Amino acid sequence: MKLIALVIKQYDELFKNQIFNFSDEYKVNFDFETNELRIDKNLDYIENFYGESIYNISPIVGINGIGKTTVLNIISGYSPAKREQDSDNQYFFLFEIGKQEDKVRFKLSYNNLSVANLPAYRERTFYRNQDGSFDCDPEGYDVTRKVLYVNLPSKGKGGVIESRTTLNQEGLAMFIHSYLWLSDRKIISSVLSCSLDISPYGLEDYTNSIPRKITPIGFLIYKSIHNIFYEEKEFIRRYFNKTKPEDVEKYLNTEDYDYVKFGLKLLSSIVGDLDENEEKEEENKLKDGTSKVRKEYVESIINMVEILREIEVDPSLDNNPSSILLKYSNTNRRLFEELNNRIAQYTVSKKLMDDLCYGLNKSFNNYNLLKETPDYHMSTGEGNLIEIFSQLYTYLSMHEESSEDIILLVDELESGMHLEWSRRLIQILIDNLSEILEDEGKGRKIQLIFTTHSPYMLSDIEPGNVIMIEKNQETGYSEGKVLQNTFAKNIQEIMKENLIDNIYGDFALAKINSMIERLNGEEEQEGNEEELLKEIHLISEPILRNKLLEMYDKKYNTSEFSIEKQLQKLNLNEEQRQQVREMVKTNNRAVNTEI
Repeated sequence: MKLIALVIKQYDELFKNQIFNFSDEYKVNFDFETNELRIDKNLDYIENFYGESIYNISPIVGINGIGKTTVLNIISGYSPAKREQDSDNQYFFLFEIGKQEDKVRFKLSYNNLSVANLPAYRERTFYRNQDGSFDCDPEGYDVTRKVLYVNLPSKGKGGVIESRTTLNQEGLAMFIHSYLWLSDRKIISSVLSCSLDISPYGLEDYTNSIPRKITPIGFLIYKSIHNIFYEEKEFIRRYFNKTKPEDVEKYLNTEDYDYVKFGLKLLSSIVGDLDENEEKEEENKLKDGTSKVRKEYVESIINMVEILREIEVDPSLDNNPSSILLKYSNTNRRLFEELNNRIAQYTVSKKLMDDLCYGLNKSFNNYNLLKETPDYHMSTGEGNLIEIFSQLYTYLSMHEESSEDIILLVDELESGMHLEWSRRLIQILIDNLSEILEDEGKGRKIQLIFTTHSPYMLSDIEPGNVIMIEKNQETGYSEGKVLQNTFAKNIQEIMKENLIDNIYGDFALAKINSMIERLNGEEEQEGNEEELLKEIHLISEPILRNKLLEMYDKKYNTSEFSIEKQLQKLNLNEEQRQQVREMVKTNNRAVNTEI
């Protein structure tokens, strides 16, 4: 499914009567007076311009506060509660579903805005005929938007990923996987260092529940055993031998333990009890699957703990018992790859555990062991790039069975990136997104829509795909226009023509204007000539600097060929110099009279 256009009749006080086209395959028009829709095929459309895996790339540019992020929010379905309740907002989406012979299948998704020439097709799929007319699809088509929204500005400082992103425990594995992917291709160079926080949430009194003298790994094991033990008392009685609850209680309430050594031993014995119970259930035909699910969950914890123990860098981490510091190097690459598998294994087993408890209509504890937000230590730009790829990997993993195309939204794509990275970024995305989709996408395509302030990416965009949003000073509404001439265009020209009002900074421009006013003034400002000359020589643009020097020479007669300069070179007294001046004046008057 591909997003063809977003048509807005009214959205707050921001947009009015706007059509945002996100595909150059079609030209979408909408009459806001009659509410009639027209979809025309673009005869200049080039298929697979960005490769077979990327349908289209649509940058949205404009100054801050103009509505770029709002457009992404509308597409993603995210909006503040006020806007969700505002019945005055009227818009619809147009999607292409696919092609059948000579017909193209579309779907409209409405929000308080209907289409007059498609009255019976509300939330239904329809065909566009070659003559431009529409026919309802009798079979219909159940369409769900597959939108992945990576909101980079929502991240916190120092590389901490906050809640608006999708990075969870499974995403952590994907984050590490993305780092290895980009590092192998020498796109990023920083060494990955990340601290994983173990959440105390879920413990009985989690405000003061971390035992003294406990290591991060020890606390991870401690919380695991706590979660297993306190899932419900019936669980302990049914599946464990009589001594197990006592062992667990002792472990959780004694502060002199080697929490790692005895904790792993206790987890292993829990697995043994569950395994033995599973065999008994099989023999007595009483098996309900609960023992097996819980065993897999506990085993996944042991596996994850073991690999974390191997790559843990600093067991103290500033004496913080709830953080595990991991640092990548060439020598421990295998361990990081294995960690991906361990975390993925834990994620699956945790889901099974959650589903089990829900299916049995039982309350269950918080089985999250790690917080959703690892703190990674590298440049903001590198972290943002990894974030994009890790969320894509997470998305593909979550929708493994789906074959639907993906609409990838990224807010401020170039955020935190050097200008050279911005210049290379589109090629980096095309190459790597294509490779990922070819390997794991099952024939799916990506449609990339992003906001940016950078001109450095626009030179890589096909004509007609750059959306510029500007403020209409008369109406006060933001309006979108399409930039037609960006592909393979000089980046400086793109910037000058479309993105900035002046090629100079405002402070420098004010200085230049001040110089011009002084040089054009009739009165000379004594004592400031030397200072003014110094300021002129600071200007780096040679044409502008030379012009101002020319004006300076004319005003203050400082040219090498001026009369005063020549008089200074002659051995004359002041009376003789004055005579020469009078002769020059007389000669100039005569020349002017002849002319």
